[in-house]
Amino acid sequence: MLEGLLLLVMAGDVPVTDRIEVRGRDIAPGTEQATARLSDADLEPIRPTHPSEVFARLPGSWVTRGSGQEHLSAVRSPLLAGAGGCGALLILEEGIPIRPPGFCNVNNLFEVNLHQASGVSVLRGPGGLGHASGGLHGVIDVRTRSPLAGPLNAVRVDAGSDDFYRGELRLTGDVGDGALAVDASTVDAGSFREGEGYDHHFLTLHHAAPTAWGQWETILSGARLDQDTAGFILGERAYADPVLRRANLNPEAFRTGSAVRLVSRAEWQDDHGTENRFTGFARRSRMTFLQHFLPGQPLERNGQVSAGVQFDQDRQVPVGTLQWGVDAELFSGFLAQAQAGQAAGPPPVAGIRPPGRHYDYEVDGQRLGGYLALDHEPLANWRIRAGLHADWIRYDYDNLMADGNRAEDGSACDFGGCLYNRPADRSDDYLELAPELTVSRRFDEGMAWIRLARGFRAPQATELYRLQRGQDVADLDAETLDAVELGLRGSGALEWELVGFYQRKRNFIFRDADGFNVSDGKTGHRGVEFSVQQRLTDKLSAAARGTYAIHWYRFDRDLGGERIERGRDISSAPRKLASADLTWRPDDRWLTQLAVEHTGAYWLDAENTRRYGGHTLWHAFVHRELAAEWTASLRLRNLTNRRYAERADFAFGNFRYFPGPGRTVFASLERRW
Repeated sequence: MLEGLLLLVMAGDVPVTDRIEVRGRDIAPGTEQATARLSDADLEPIRPTHPSEVFARLPGSWVTRGSGQEHLSAVRSPLLAGAGGCGALLILEEGIPIRPPGFCNVNNLFEVNLHQASGVSVLRGPGGLGHASGGLHGVIDVRTRSPLAGPLNAVRVDAGSDDFYRGELRLTGDVGDGALAVDASTVDAGSFREGEGYDHHFLTLHHAAPTAWGQWETILSGARLDQDTAGFILGERAYADPVLRRANLNPEAFRTGSAVRLVSRAEWQDDHGTENRFTGFARRSRMTFLQHFLPGQPLERNGQVSAGVQFDQDRQVPVGTLQWGVDAELFSGFLAQAQAGQAAGPPPVAGIRPPGRHYDYEVDGQRLGGYLALDHEPLANWRIRAGLHADWIRYDYDNLMADGNRAEDGSACDFGGCLYNRPADRSDDYLELAPELTVSRRFDEGMAWIRLARGFRAPQATELYRLQRGQDVADLDAETLDAVELGLRGSGALEWELVGFYQRKRNFIFRDADGFNVSDGKTGHRGVEFSVQQRLTDKLSAAARGTYAIHWYRFDRDLGGERIERGRDISSAPRKLASADLTWRPDDRWLTQLAVEHTGAYWLDAENTRRYGGHTLWHAFVHRELAAEWTASLRLRNLTNRRYAERADFAFGNFRYFPGPGRTVFASLERRW
């Protein structure tokens, strides 16, 4: 397929046109919201091998590395995992959610091409206007390279520690009346841990063409992951042990996944200056993985297919700018879980986990959404933006097995019944409203703003229909988060931003002591975020960003093995996160950067009795142009060879860690033409 597409790419000048900007639901750094963006130039010294390396350079964001490309994410939140975690962040590509509502995966970032992106933007706090269910704690938008930005033809190879190899191809050329950008990459990676590794492949095609009425773009993107997974290592401070940190207690574990997305967008401006954007999209994803962390190690297969449309318009009205948009989509997904043999463990554990199928269901759904916002300037340099977003989501669930919690053959389990419970066919729908109000004041070299916003997310299909024990129905409410944000920003020789926030979440979904999915939890989140960038000389610049935040429980509940109490810190929620970098460009041929990132201490359990002490890592990057078309670079991570945990927690009576790699070196050679 790729060879045929590349034959279409011919050398030649690429037409460059002025882009029509329909603000609508776009994340727009520099406006009256807490947003941050890494451009392709910012991503160059990072050259990420994992999403965690990208989000360490963004304030208020934290992505931890699991095994291979697995990860957990946080934006103004604790790490989001399990019931109530998945779907609390909205991940976009070109402004379109990469998955339909109800079918997220906590590892969703493996489906987007971060290391060849033209930019990665994060909106911290509720997504608000124009963002679908899922923009609860934040929104991440990954932009692909547009051929209208200029020609780029390049081949690059990377080789690094622990058998890491990556090849990249980037081409740009004329196709018909427009231009096509092709970005492709393939990774074959090993690990410092035994039996861990992955193959990871991306292909992105971005076609753009000016038209008589505006411009038209089409983006086709695909990703595939084939991974040999290593689970947690066990024991207090096991990550510091030279033998344990390399161990793989689950050599049989694996994960495969694929995703394909198509987006086609037309933008135009009418004779009255009204800006319009119409987008159609289609998506498909599949995943298979062994649940090595469960007794019996059942195999899960899941997937979804979906399609929809969006329309956005910015119109000038007598009192300001009226922005509105509508979107609709249809989706269908499935999940099947089966256990090959008898579960290991004592009878009370093994006896409730019979072999055979545990779940086999399909969910068809629809979503309708829209937003309306008005920008008004009552006085010079003052601006008010007020609006409302609405979302309606419906799930139609079809259980393909016998209802209840018997084994697949119809037999009953001892010890109170089988663990896995299949509810009867049903339908669920959710209608949520999210208001937003922002007041801002511009100054000569900066601005101040206050933003009041609500975010929400409908329950995920697994929270509604993948039940346990005696729970026949999960009567869950949509999670909502109300936030107030106060921000200050300055520009000029010193660029800086300071933001304070306070957030309250209701209907937090979690699993209680009975193993039931419930939605009566409450949490609070408050903190301060900063970023600063200063050009010290014409060759030297420095940047830093960080967060101090407290995330706490606002309710009491016995979870069986531990107890939640109001006022305690939420587990996996460091109060301090920070990073900084110093960049030196002695001339046009050299680029060097020294970077540091700090993860503060955090509690490992809800009772706040066990703690991970945090860590600080140093990294370096050197880039050199060898000739007119050739460049070479060297990237070093964890310069001090620090023993640390990428992620730590405490569960089932054990300290558990994903150990971080030691000092690693990556070399790159690139040819451009």
